[in-house]
Amino acid sequence: MTVEIRRLREADVRPLVEELWLPFAREMEPVAERNRLADDLDLVAAGVERRADRLDDDEAMTWVAVDGGDLVGYAAASVESSAPVFAAGDRLHVGELYVREPYRGEGVAGDLLDRVDVTAAARGCERVTLDVAVGNERARAFYEKRGFAVARHRMVARVDEG
Repeated sequence: MTVEIRRLREADVRPLVEELWLPFAREMEPVAERNRLADDLDLVAAGVERRADRLDDDEAMTWVAVDGGDLVGYAAASVESSAPVFAAGDRLHVGELYVREPYRGEGVAGDLLDRVDVTAAARGCERVTLDVAVGNERARAFYEKRGFAVARHRMVARVDEG
């Protein structure tokens, strides 16, 4: 299997949303409450608009994994700058990483993260960060194997309405 990793192109936006992002979002919905999808809008149209708006943003990057013309995975990341009062440098934050079955376990996610790492280094970022749901054991194990470690715990509380 030869999978090409490349930047997202305009022609890829709708297929990415329909074939990768929406299945990813539906898969993640039961993992954490914050992943609950809106039921009062066209998810594909909203997803396409969001992705298309970010195509020309130098601080937001999306890479796709392509096998024979088919999109089989993607990673989306953005540069996050530290406030100048801190000694820490910029970081490249991976907001999304998804690989379709049957490509899981075949190295595609690793190839996508390799591209993230190369981009982070080229941009002078000090580190790569990401969030992973506590209940997503498979992803957590993968990230730990790649050298990611827990650096902080994000705690969440619902705001009472009323």
